This record gives sequence, C-alpha cells and structure tokens, in this order.
Amino acid sequence: MLALDYQVARLRVVFQIRKKDMAALFPAATKQPDYLAYVEWFTPFGQMDPNLQLYQVSRSVQQGRRLASVIDVEKICRSCHLFPNFGPAAPREWKSSNVLDLASSFLVNPFVDRNSYMTLV
Repeated sequence: MLALDYQVARLRVVFQIRKKDMAALFPAATKQPDYLAYVEWFTPFGQMDPNLQLYQVSRSVQQGRRLASVIDVEKICRSCHLFPNFGPAAPREWKSSNVLDLASSFLVNPFVDRNSYMTLV
C-alpha cells in the first residue's frame, strides 16, 4: 500500500456497544466489530514536500466543525508521528496536551521508525 491509501486520524476514544444493541446497528450479514473507535480526521495526503520529504496534513473540517467518525478498531493500521508546522518559532502556549487542537497544520514524520518509513515513503 502507498501513503495515499492511508489517512491520519486522531483517536479520541475506544469503546464497545452491547451485543444486543449491535444487532440493531449492523445487518446480520455484516461482521460486527468487537471494539469501535471515535476518531477525528485529518486531510488526506497530498504531494510530499520535495524539500522536506514530508507530507503535510491539517484537521478536516466541514461547515466549521471537525470531521469525525466511528470506525471499527481493526481499521486502524498504526500510530504515526505528527509535528506541528509552526514556521520560524513555536508559540509558547503550545504544550503536548494541546498542540493537536491549537496548531493548524502538521508534518507527518515517516522517519520515526522503519515501519513508518516503509509505509509512507
């Protein structure tokens, strides 16, 4: 698979739905997931920056609201390393606990480990 086959999402929560309620949500012919995840999407990968050799992503927004979904946990392939695209200086108010909410765009680091590199480059 190529990087363009993947999309970055922020995992907010993993949860289960009671079995009796699953039948109402999923048709009988469909495999019912054991666990679900609520994720907030980032924009799809575009062209890799030729100088940095990194993809840039930003939060996906529709009508001013974050684009989010509930997905089967089995659809999650791996974690990824994002770092904020902050320009010449990082704002002092950014902390590890809030930077995903405050920064407007991010660079996807494919060099964090061999598997990331093989997946994204």
